[in-house]
Amino acid sequence: MTTWDQGLTGIHKNLAEDSAPLVHVLAGPGTGKTFGMMRRVARLLEQGIPPKRILAVSFTRTAARDLREQLEALGIPGADGVRASTLHSLCFSILGTQQAFAFTKRSPRPLLSFEIDCLESDLAGSFGGKRKTQKLLDAYEAGWARLQHEEAGHAKAAEDQEFENKLLSWLRFYEAMLIGELVPLTLDFVKSNPALGAIPPLDHVLVDEYQDLNKADQSLVKLLAASAALLVIGDDNQSIYSFRHANPEGIRTFPSDFPGTKTYTIEDCRRCPPNIVAISNALIAHDPYTSRPSPLKPDLTKGPAAVWVVQHSTLQEEIEAVSDFIHHYLSTHEEINPGRVLVLAPRRFIGNLIKDALIARGRNALSYFQEDSVSSPAAAEGFSLLTLLVNGTDRAALRAWLGFGSQDFRSGAIGRLRKHCEATGAGVVDVLKELAGGSIKIPHTKPLVDRWGELQLRLGALAGLTGLPLVEALWPAAAPDVMDVRLLASRLASEIPDPTELLNELRAAITQPELPGSDSDVIQVMSLHKSKGLTRDLVVVAGCMAGTLPFVDTDDPAEVKTTKLAEQRRLFYVAITRATKVLLISAAASLPLADALRGGATVSKKMFIDGKPHAVTSFTPFLGELGPTAPIPLSTAAWKSQVGLP
Repeated sequence: MTTWDQGLTGIHKNLAEDSAPLVHVLAGPGTGKTFGMMRRVARLLEQGIPPKRILAVSFTRTAARDLREQLEALGIPGADGVRASTLHSLCFSILGTQQAFAFTKRSPRPLLSFEIDCLESDLAGSFGGKRKTQKLLDAYEAGWARLQHEEAGHAKAAEDQEFENKLLSWLRFYEAMLIGELVPLTLDFVKSNPALGAIPPLDHVLVDEYQDLNKADQSLVKLLAASAALLVIGDDNQSIYSFRHANPEGIRTFPSDFPGTKTYTIEDCRRCPPNIVAISNALIAHDPYTSRPSPLKPDLTKGPAAVWVVQHSTLQEEIEAVSDFIHHYLSTHEEINPGRVLVLAPRRFIGNLIKDALIARGRNALSYFQEDSVSSPAAAEGFSLLTLLVNGTDRAALRAWLGFGSQDFRSGAIGRLRKHCEATGAGVVDVLKELAGGSIKIPHTKPLVDRWGELQLRLGALAGLTGLPLVEALWPAAAPDVMDVRLLASRLASEIPDPTELLNELRAAITQPELPGSDSDVIQVMSLHKSKGLTRDLVVVAGCMAGTLPFVDTDDPAEVKTTKLAEQRRLFYVAITRATKVLLISAAASLPLADALRGGATVSKKMFIDGKPHAVTSFTPFLGELGPTAPIPLSTAAWKSQVGLP
C-alpha cells in the first residue's frame, strides 16, 4: 500500500498536505497537477474522511476514468469509493435521484449530433438561420452566461426567452434532452428546491481543469462546495472552450473571488523534453491573457525529442507521408503500443483521410472526433433504426428518420405533423399510421408517409436479429462511411447481443465518449480540442495551414477575432505539449479547392493539378512564434531522407 506522502517532495507534497479550506493551483501541461491532487485525496482517506464525502471532478469522462484508476492504484482503503466523475454525470445522478425529470416533465433521453441537427433545422426559421440557432443553443447550455461578468441563470433578453421557450417545447414534444443542459437544469432544480437536500453531503471538493468550466459549471461547483473544502486546479494557457462559453477568468480571479485562498504555482514540466518545452514557452509567451507568472521549467535530465516541421506539396502527399512515417515508426519500435501514437488535425476530413490511410497500411486506427461515428447519413440512419427497433415510439429517432435525405430534414412537413399531434393529442406513430392508411390528410406530408413505409420494411428485415448479425445489417461492411460506428458497435455486440442493452451502451459510448488508454492497440485520430489531458510518445499535428489553424471567423467583430486568435494559439500549445518523444508538425502547400473552402484554409492563389482546381495556401503563422530553437521547416523529400523513409 502506498502512503499519501511516499516519495513525495517539494511543491506536490506541500499541495497534498495543505489543510487550507480554499486552495488554488495554477499548473501548466505535464507538471503533475493531477498527481498532487490524487495524493491529497490519499491523505484525506488516511485521515479518516469517508470516501463518499470526497468529490473529484474532471472535465471529460476519459479524465474522470483516469482519476478513478489513479485512485485505485494508490491501494489505499476506500479509494475506490471516492466520487470521481464529470459534472454532467454528477448532475444526471442528482436529477435522477430526486426524480427531477418527472417533476419538470422532461425525459432523460439524450440527443445525438444528427438529432440535434434536426432540432436546429426546426428552430432555424424562427431565429435567423441555423448558425444563429447554434449560437443560441450554446448560450442556453451555458445558463445564458455568455460573458465573464454575467451569472448563470434564466434568460433575460426577450430573444433568449423566446428561444428557450421554443427549445423546451421541442424537447418536451420529442421526449429528449441535451447533454449540455444537465448543469443548468441541476442548478435551477437545486436553487428552486432548497428543502430537498439534493446536493450530496461533501467534506472535500477537488476540481481539475477549472478554466474549462463555464459560468454555470462554476456556479454549480460553488454550490457543491458550500459546506466543503474546495481545491481548484487549472491553467488559463490551456483554455480552449470558448465555443461553450468557458470562463477562464474564473481561474484567474479565484483568489480574489474567495478571500483567504491559498495559491500554488507548479512550473516544472515532467512530461515534455526540453526542446518541446522551449518552443511551447515561446509560443504561449504571445498570449495576452495569461495569468501564470513564469514559463514552464524543463527537466534537464531528459534528452531532446525528435521534432520536425514539414510542408508537403499537396494534401495527398501529406496524408501519404504522415501515414508512412507512423507505420515505419511503429514497425521499427515494436515495444511501443499503437495507442502511444496520437494524430491531431484541426479539420475532421484531414484526420479521417490519415485514419483511412493508416488502415490501408494494416494499422488499427479510429477517429475520435466529437460524435464522428454517427456523423455520416448512413451511420445516423443505422442508429435511428436500432433505436426504433428497440422502441418504435422513440420520437427523436423517428423525427430524424423522417428527415433523412432532405437538407433541412423536412422541417416544414414535420412542423405540420407536430402541429396536428399537439392539436389532437394523438401520438406521432398513430398519426403516421392514419396518414399511411388514408384516414386523415395533412397537406404536403407525402414524403413523411414514404419514409414511414420504408421504415416498416427495414424494421421487418431486422426483426429477430441480435449481436453481430444485427450490427452487420445496420452498418454493412461494404459501406465505408459507417466504419467507425460499425467497429464500436461490433466491440459492444460481441459481449452485449441484446438489442436494448446494445443500444444503451452504444448511446453512452457516443454521447459521452471515453478514449482508449495508451496501452491499447488503436492509433487515435482526433481534434486538437480532444487531445486535452493526453500524453503520447508520438504526436502528429497535421493540417496546420493558415486559415485552419488559426481559424477565425471573418464575420466576427475585431475584439472577438483577437480573443479567438489567442484561443487558437492556446489550442496549438495544448497539441504540441502532448508529446514525450516525437513531435511532427505538418501541413500541405496546396489542396483541392473544395477541401480548402470547407476547411477554411487561407487561399493565396488557385491553380490546376491534373485538370482539377486546387488552392495554394501556407503554413500556420504560429510557426513564427515557436522561437529561435524551433526546427527549420523541411520539404517532404528532405524530411523523408532524415527519417529513413523511401
